[in-house]
Amino acid sequence: MTENVVKTEAEWKTLLTSEQFHIMREKGTERAFTGKYAKHHDHGVYRCAGCDQDLFYSKAKFESGTGWPSFTAPVAPENVLSLSDGRGGNIVARTEVLCSSCGAHLGHVFSDGPEPTGLRYCINSAALQFAAIVDDRTKLAQASAGKTEKAIFAGGCFWCMEAPFEKLPGVISVVSGYTGGIKKNPTYEDVSSGGTGHTEAIEITFDPDTISYEKLLNVFWMNIDPTVADRQFVDVGYQYRAAVFYLDDAQKRLAEVSREKLQKSGRFTQPIVTEIRQASVFYPAEEYHQDYYKKNPIRYKYYRNGSGRDQFLDSVWGKDSK
Repeated sequence: MTENVVKTEAEWKTLLTSEQFHIMREKGTERAFTGKYAKHHDHGVYRCAGCDQDLFYSKAKFESGTGWPSFTAPVAPENVLSLSDGRGGNIVARTEVLCSSCGAHLGHVFSDGPEPTGLRYCINSAALQFAAIVDDRTKLAQASAGKTEKAIFAGGCFWCMEAPFEKLPGVISVVSGYTGGIKKNPTYEDVSSGGTGHTEAIEITFDPDTISYEKLLNVFWMNIDPTVADRQFVDVGYQYRAAVFYLDDAQKRLAEVSREKLQKSGRFTQPIVTEIRQASVFYPAEEYHQDYYKKNPIRYKYYRNGSGRDQFLDSVWGKDSK
C-alpha cells in the first residue's frame, strides 16, 4: 500500500482525463464492453490510474461476461476499501470499491464470483493502469543477451528501499540482500548483530535502454539522508549505512559526479557522507524479506510514517520523493 494521496479537485482535473475524472472522482461508470481492459489478458498488475497503487494481479482476473474487468480478489485487502453506496428505497444497495490510497472510485464488488473467494470485483477500465510483469524466463533471456545491467545501493532497511525502484519503467527486478562484509552467506541474524561488516542493500537489474544508471542514482538520493553515517532514520548501526556499490569504473564516475552535484545543490547544509565503494559479493536475503512492503503493507506504512523518513524526505525533496 502506498502513502495516502490527497489532491484538490482542480489538481485531479489536470492529472486525469475527463472520463477518468467522471468515474474516479464523481463515481461514474463506463459503458459495458467499451473499456480497454475488458478483454485484456496480459500477465501483470493493474494499478490505480490516479496514484499508481497496486490493486489487482492479472492472475485474479476472470471473464465474467458483464463487459467490465472482473477480479476475484485485490493484491492485498488493505489496498482497496469497500463501502455501501447508501442507496435506499426500491434501489438495490451495492458495495462500492475505492482505492485506499487516493480514494478514487473504482467500481463495485458483488458476491457472485467464482472460487476461491466467491467475489466479483467489477472495475472500470478507466480507473486502472496496467503494468506488465516480466516472467523469469524472459528475464533470463534478456540477461543472457546482454541487455541488462545491475546497480547496488544501500540506504537503511532494505525492504523500505525496494519500493521506490520496483515500479520504475526499465527496472526488471529488485532483490534485497547483504553486501560489503567478510562473512560468506550471511543470514539476517548475522547481519543484524553488526559483526559481519555487511550492510542491508538492494540489487537492481535494469534495462539501460529504458532507464539510465544516472536516473537510478537520482532516485537513490531522493530516498535517503545522505548527511549521516552508520544509520538511516531509526535504523542505527553500520549494517544500515547508506552507500553506492559501483560495479565498474563507469558507475564509479557517475556516482561521484552525482554526489558532487548533490553537495553543490544547496539542499543540505551538512556534508554528504554517503560512501561510494567497489561492490563485493551480493548475497540475496531470505525469501520472507523479498517484496516485503507488498507482503506487509500495513507494517510498511507504519514504518514510513513512524521512522521520521517521510518527514525528512518531504522537507528536502517534497512529495515527489515517494
